[in-house]
Amino acid sequence: MDTPFDFNFLNQSVAEQHNPYQEGEYLVIKTYPREKHLCCVHRSFDYSIARNKTDLENLAHDYSSFGLRVLHQGKLYHVINSGKPGKISRQQDWKIDHSYLKAHYDQNTDSEIIVCDCSYPYFSDVVSYSSLRDSEALLQADRPSPESQPVTCLVDDEGREIDNCPNCGGRLIIDYEDEEDWEEDYIPTACEGCSNYHGQFYNGNLLVCAIHPHGSDSESCPDFIS
Repeated sequence: MDTPFDFNFLNQSVAEQHNPYQEGEYLVIKTYPREKHLCCVHRSFDYSIARNKTDLENLAHDYSSFGLRVLHQGKLYHVINSGKPGKISRQQDWKIDHSYLKAHYDQNTDSEIIVCDCSYPYFSDVVSYSSLRDSEALLQADRPSPESQPVTCLVDDEGREIDNCPNCGGRLIIDYEDEEDWEEDYIPTACEGCSNYHGQFYNGNLLVCAIHPHGSDSESCPDFIS
């Protein structure tokens, strides 16, 4: 017997959320800000329609960015002008293990799922250093050292201790004694040496430059100025 919930699947957008992505399918995804799950706002097998939808989404949103990807051999790839797969995308459809999601939303714990700048999610215990304000250890040190160990939390790779992101290689544990070098890691490859690069944080978001606020989608920026 049909239930009211079953009728939701008559809505195409609802039904698409429960259908797995297929080989050769174009996905319009949110590329900024990053989320724990892949945010797909449109899917189609027609390249022209998907490309137009990507442009419309970017025009309609001031604080979000969208990009076009194509599913090829189980992975998401950037799309070149002909509609064919280009280079592999760092942003993928990561499947987070349910136990880590449960811990993330548990208000009785200080654990959380953190999303790397490249979109890779990992699990970490959050330490509140304010609670250590009067502790002898904090008084003896100029800065507290990190006390959490990031671990993988994906369905097919969980519980493995990591210091660097398995997806992009970026450092996940901050070395406060080497903070200047850590800040330099935020410079995207395409921005190194560019006079347009800004690199300051506003409300926790990195502003790359006025031309590309969230960075260039390609490895070489068309607006690079030495």
